Amino acid sequence: MPYKKLPVLEVDGKPVAEADDVARYLARMYDLMGRNERDALICDELVETLGDLKQDDMGGLRVCSGP
Repeated sequence: MPYKKLPVLEVDGKPVAEADDVARYLARMYDLMGRNERDALICDELVETLGDLKQDDMGGLRVCSGP
C-alpha cells in the first residue's frame, strides 16, 4: 500500500493512493467530468475547494453539521 493510507485503486496492476487523483481518474473513466473543458475545470475547482476546507487553512472558516 503506497504511502500507508487509503483509498488505494489498482490501475494496470499498479496502486494509486491519492484520493483526489483516484477520484479524478474514476470521473474521467465514467464520463463524470462534464461535457467540455470548462465543466472539467469547475469539477476540479470544487474538489480543490473541498480539500482546502478539510485542511482548516481558511483563516477560521469552519464547516459544521449542527448548532
